Amino acid sequence: MTIPLNAPSLTGREEEFVLDALRSGWITLGKYVTRFETEFAAWVGRKRAVACSSGTSALWLALMALRLPAGQRVVTGVYSCDALANAALNATGLPPVVVDVEPETWGADADLMSAALREDREREDPQIGAVVLPHTYGVMARDTAKIEALCRGLGLPLIEDASEAHGAKLPDGRMAGSIGTVSVLSLRGEKVLGAGQFGVCVTDDADLARRIHQYAYNGLPVDRIRFWSTVPGMNCQPSHLNAALACAQLERADELIALRNAVHAGWVERLGQYDGLTFQTPYGIPAWWLTGIRIGRAFTGMLVQDLARGLEERDVGTRPAFYPLNRLPHVGGTESTPVADALLMDLLILPSGPAITGGQQDEIVAAIMQITGRA
Repeated sequence: MTIPLNAPSLTGREEEFVLDALRSGWITLGKYVTRFETEFAAWVGRKRAVACSSGTSALWLALMALRLPAGQRVVTGVYSCDALANAALNATGLPPVVVDVEPETWGADADLMSAALREDREREDPQIGAVVLPHTYGVMARDTAKIEALCRGLGLPLIEDASEAHGAKLPDGRMAGSIGTVSVLSLRGEKVLGAGQFGVCVTDDADLARRIHQYAYNGLPVDRIRFWSTVPGMNCQPSHLNAALACAQLERADELIALRNAVHAGWVERLGQYDGLTFQTPYGIPAWWLTGIRIGRAFTGMLVQDLARGLEERDVGTRPAFYPLNRLPHVGGTESTPVADALLMDLLILPSGPAITGGQQDEIVAAIMQITGRA
């Protein structure tokens, strides 16, 4: 069997839209960029959207547009893709302050974040100028509302990193992408909505949206006087072809979310009864991007890495946990992050793409049982 980790679904109007964009003669910009920005902002419940070249560039753009004073940096949850740390480093020149995650949804722990901010405020020269809140694998962080209130109380901008949570909702019905000062999302090819290399910032602040746009277009003002940049922007412009793909995927958002949620439910049905196996706790209404399962030694009798290797040898795609950001050599830090450290050691991502069938899941479960000596 060959079962990929996370192949996209391209069975809608993706080909039609991409060919239309190609035949228009516009490759970098064009009608699909504008269409996507309008439709995506409406979908998440925001007033403005600015498309860009990737989720990483979206986070960099948001931070640059916030214009944090020199010497200020961000605080964030430690369990996230390394792209978050890289964007923060490139925007501020400083590594992020990190706090551990709570053990259920694997989102930033509000109590730990409050303590970090309180400690920072006691300094003569407070360094934390913004909060970045990432969601994980399709589940919005359990402490989202607490962190929102914390930011409001301190007057700090909140950047929501919703790259892994397209379509997920809080218990109050608010969708990922609608939280905080500005939200950033990746639409990389394997995401719930996948469009190759593509990203977007969404906000209700018109001035902030204009600044994001300016930084994305080489620092040119919105009136686009040629070659007259007024801020140190970068070329983060979106591709018209990728925007066309994104529009087609957005048309299918409900379908794609339902397909992935069904795959996740299939994993819980097949593996949820075993002692030593623990799934991420859902919160609100998840839109599962990936299914992660914590695997104890009592179940496998081996390291998670050995189980993953056994599955890879059977052509089953898997993925390890993120490295906690403070374990990356260019980030560093002395923070105690036991929850994230434990995830690194015992978490395995199972095949989660929308085309995974129940029969394939049965094959994978059988392979797991064989590898661990339970067959």
